Amino acid sequence: MLKETFVARLEEKYGKWDKNVSKFGSKALGLIAKDLCISNSQLTKLLSGNATDGMYDRAIKNVNNLIKFEETNEAYQTIIGKTNDLETQLINFQQKTQVYKRNILIVTFLAICGITATLLIQRQIQEKSPIQKHPLANFFDSNFDADFDSPYLNEREVQNYCPCSAYEGEWSLSDSYKLPLPGNKQPGIYYLAKSADVRMKCSKSDTLNVGKGRVLLGYEYLTNEIWIDTKRTPLSPTYFNKTTKNYTDAFYELDFENNPQFQKVATIESFFIDKFKIYKDSIIRKGEPCGRFASDVNHELIKKYEIDVKHILEDVLGDLTKTDCETTTNNYCDPNLLTEGESTIEFDCVYTIKTENLGIGGGYPYMKGYRLEKQNYSNNLTCGCE
Repeated sequence: MLKETFVARLEEKYGKWDKNVSKFGSKALGLIAKDLCISNSQLTKLLSGNATDGMYDRAIKNVNNLIKFEETNEAYQTIIGKTNDLETQLINFQQKTQVYKRNILIVTFLAICGITATLLIQRQIQEKSPIQKHPLANFFDSNFDADFDSPYLNEREVQNYCPCSAYEGEWSLSDSYKLPLPGNKQPGIYYLAKSADVRMKCSKSDTLNVGKGRVLLGYEYLTNEIWIDTKRTPLSPTYFNKTTKNYTDAFYELDFENNPQFQKVATIESFFIDKFKIYKDSIIRKGEPCGRFASDVNHELIKKYEIDVKHILEDVLGDLTKTDCETTTNNYCDPNLLTEGESTIEFDCVYTIKTENLGIGGGYPYMKGYRLEKQNYSNNLTCGCE
């Protein structure tokens, strides 16, 4: 039933599902997955009927939000058109009335427009998260005719630094993920990874023992959140199975934003530098933090539940970065297979901290992945899969 509801909402948004060409209407499945902020594999699982109820609920909610956003945008455009008509009528009317009456009409008109615009903006903010600007945007993203020196390879260099040159450009977090945070006096503190805005560039110098064109540097701007379980539920056994050393289905189905039991404590903004080593059959990632800070802090919550945000930033999250990520398979041995909006690189990781006190007796697994959004160079590369 949930699968049928999900497919019906997708067809309402994009058009009829054509399984032969893997499209809804004219929209490819990879682009639909990007719209829904899920991975291609998750979308496949949803369409095949193998997803959990929680995954279907979240996916249906995301489609509904996209539909509502379109409706809001259409209403906004209609209001703009009517506003222009009213403005023309007002100008004509102003020319025939006294100054006093004209000023009253202008004030009234502006007040109506202001209220309408405020309501529309508030609704759009609720339906679609704002986009943060990458701290290095001015260095990476200026127009081609601007007076700046791009950090990306130029056209004369791309073949010499293949396959790394194919990975250069803009990447994002392929899937949101959540983690329990040990090291606090009581359980129930969680870390929610919301987004990552990443710029990737080839390294021209740090190629010792790897080879030219095999080292990729990533500059990663992350926006994450800290949440509190107001019931302070112990992690195990509800959310973590100590036998399998993995999370339960209940944990994966947690939706902090739509569960009143959970409240957001703060937004965390972080900056990372990543180093990726690209081999024919595998990719290795090592990350190093460059600082983080908290914003939008709910001081009432931290006082009520005795949450030390600075301790979380410096000690808990500081230790969390000491992760062990497994080498991942290189699915793009031929770098020409990399595709904007579809290609992902995903790493299975485990983190441990010195002040582990949730009774797990080991590390906490999670998956961190990146999705290619925009390539700097996408013409044919000659290095192939050697």
